[in-house]
Amino acid sequence: MMHRYVRSLQRYGVSMMHTARSFGYYRKVFYKNQARTTVLTSLEGKRIVDVGCGYTPFAEDSMFRVCHDAGIEFYGVDPVIAGDIAFGLRERAMAIVTGGGGVFNAKAPGLNRALSIRAENLPFDDGSVDEVLCSYLLFVWVEEEEALADILGEFLRVLKPGGVVKLYPLYEWRLIRFKSQRLKSILANFSIEQTFVHGGRDMRVTPSLLTEMVKSSKE
Repeated sequence: MMHRYVRSLQRYGVSMMHTARSFGYYRKVFYKNQARTTVLTSLEGKRIVDVGCGYTPFAEDSMFRVCHDAGIEFYGVDPVIAGDIAFGLRERAMAIVTGGGGVFNAKAPGLNRALSIRAENLPFDDGSVDEVLCSYLLFVWVEEEEALADILGEFLRVLKPGGVVKLYPLYEWRLIRFKSQRLKSILANFSIEQTFVHGGRDMRVTPSLLTEMVKSSKE
């Protein structure tokens, strides 16, 4: 289903979905619909990186903004946030459709943590990140195995032992068959668990699986 959706967008010339999903959306898909205060308390003292963040650093109701206001070290990573950005009707509509409020501020606070870089070239020291979040990126827009190896290898490098990569949405992991030995070697450093996510009456949350990849604590 996800791939048919992506292919249909690509036929209309949409190369990526630069959305601005809300903190409420992130709570549902990445934090199992826990209360706002519970999520923020659990993130205190941690470094979180949202890879493929789209326009969330500029959105008033985004997790990027909420974490900034709460004093949590949260980074947004996406090449799309380079240079001048115009928030037109298309961007506002996409934000609303995907769960955001569609209100942007080009001079939002905390933009020093909005990084216009690629996922395979993160500017963090080895073992310095607690969580990496990816929504509609890996295994959806990025499927080629060598590209996945580049990105997941970089996540492995920057994560602390016991750190986690959270991917959403994804199909059943046990059904995926990889050919790349390099990718298999990287994946061997993670333990993988999946949890079904649904939005209840919130139709903006696609029923799918949250995949949590925990980096081995072994040296």
